[in-house]
Amino acid sequence: MAKHIKALLAEENPESEYVSFEFYPPRTEKGEEELMSTVVPAFATQSPIFFDVTWGAGGKTSDTTMRLCKELQEKYPDTPVNMHITCTNMPKGLIKEGLDFAKANHITNIVALRGDPPAGETYQANPDGFQCALDLIKYIREQYGDYFCISAAGYPEGHPARLPEKGRIDPEAYREELAYLKQKVDAGADLIITQLFYDADIFIHFVKECRAIGITVPILPGLLPVTSYPSLTRMVELCKTYLPPDMQATLEELKEKPEELKAYGVRQVVELIRQIKAANIGCNHYHFYTINTTKQTFGALKEMGILKE
Repeated sequence: MAKHIKALLAEENPESEYVSFEFYPPRTEKGEEELMSTVVPAFATQSPIFFDVTWGAGGKTSDTTMRLCKELQEKYPDTPVNMHITCTNMPKGLIKEGLDFAKANHITNIVALRGDPPAGETYQANPDGFQCALDLIKYIREQYGDYFCISAAGYPEGHPARLPEKGRIDPEAYREELAYLKQKVDAGADLIITQLFYDADIFIHFVKECRAIGITVPILPGLLPVTSYPSLTRMVELCKTYLPPDMQATLEELKEKPEELKAYGVRQVVELIRQIKAANIGCNHYHFYTINTTKQTFGALKEMGILKE
């Protein structure tokens, strides 16, 4: 049975750097085969603390997620698999099936999320489901005790649903978000993995504010190196992510130069990490959103001097 991620984080040396990697379920058999035969084995060489696998909007890829998690945990028994479960538009019975599947297959780590509705749909609390991630976390603890280590999502800029189209979340709404995050931790979340961000000061402020209200669990920064201008634009629109002015200017300069933009994406995420380290906020573990490719993440690890060749 795989270890709880919280136990592995507790064993980390504060003077060293650690990584974990997120994958999403491919839409095709060919994509799934490439992920499992090429991409994951490459990432496994980097001694990650854990892998995680997304659930898909509205649970639309849940079957693939469960199959991939089972296969990953069997193939890499010493690397915990953190299986996402979302409750948006999902009946309680299907969520219970996912949790029972995880337990039956020795998967001991869960990311509990409200999640996003499928494209073209709006969020609806299922009458036979959960209203929010807090309800899901409470349910997991009530039904499964301490079997699962639970990860919760943190939003350094505020949840996208509460963000204006342009600009920052207002202070009162931000305080409410932090209070809700503390409720999730108090209900049983063992660690926090953040939404992506591109301004280190935003993450540093978030961590300090979390600590100030008594959130003591590990907070892992979620990092997505820029890969292309169109993909970044889509992600920024979806997550309403703030881009610093100097970053916006550079991206505009390089948007027609894909290779130069990728190189910039590596430098930019490494600079984020450098600033986080310099802030001395107790963060030495970096969670990469890989988009199922190695190039950008490996480029960052190489620049950091921790790539295992």
